[in-house]
Amino acid sequence: MGSIAFPAPVLPGKEAMPAEIGARLTGHPGLQGFLANGGLSLVRVYQMTTPMGDVVTTYQEADSIERSFQNQVDDPSDVAQQLRDHIKGTHGIDIGAQPPPSAEQYLEFSVPGSSRHPGIAFSAPIQPGKTDLLRALGRETAGPRSAEWEANNRENGVNLHRAYIISTPMGDFTSVYFEAPDPTEANRRFAANASDFAAYFKSQVADALGIDFNEPLPPITTVFEAVRASD
Repeated sequence: MGSIAFPAPVLPGKEAMPAEIGARLTGHPGLQGFLANGGLSLVRVYQMTTPMGDVVTTYQEADSIERSFQNQVDDPSDVAQQLRDHIKGTHGIDIGAQPPPSAEQYLEFSVPGSSRHPGIAFSAPIQPGKTDLLRALGRETAGPRSAEWEANNRENGVNLHRAYIISTPMGDFTSVYFEAPDPTEANRRFAANASDFAAYFKSQVADALGIDFNEPLPPITTVFEAVRASD
C-alpha cells in the first residue's frame, strides 16, 4: 500500500469550489467504482487559507499511487470527469497534460494496530535551498532520534504522521498529514510542547519553511473524504 499527500493552490475566486465538489461526489453512486478502479482505499482532502491564498492538500492511500493517478486521467466515469473538470477549473491544472505529482516521503510514524482517526493535512512551500534540511530531519527521526520522534507523537496524541517533499514548477513544497482522535488538540499540544526534541524539530521545520510552529496551524477544513468499501 502506497501513500501520498500533495498540494493544489486554489485559483482566486474559486475558494468555495472544493467543498462544493466534495459534497457532490460524496453521495455519487459511481464513487465506489472510481475508488476500486484506481485501487484507492482512502482519499481525504483539506483546505487551508494562507497569506498566498487558499491551498488544498489531498492525502490518499492506494494499492499503487501511479495507477491511481493514471486512472484519474483515463477513467471515463462521471466521477472521474467531474474531478478532471474541477481540478482544471478550480486549480488551473490539466491533469492529462502533465505528469502526476511525485512525492518523496521523509517522515513516518504509526501506532501498530491502531484504528483510523480523523486527519489533518496541510502544505507549505520550502524555502529555496532548504529541502535537504527536511531530508536530514527525516533521517534523524528514522535513526538516532527515532525513540524521541515516537514519544513526541504519542505525547501529542498522534497515531499516524507522514510528510512528503513535492517538487513542482514553483519550487519544492512539503505536504504533511497526521491522524489523531482530536487533530486540532494534537496540533495545539505540538505547538505548546517544549521538550528538547520538540524544540529541535520545530527549529528545523521553521528554518526550512519559514513558519513558527510554536503557534497552532490556522483552521483547516475537511472538504472531502472517501473510503473504499471492503471487498
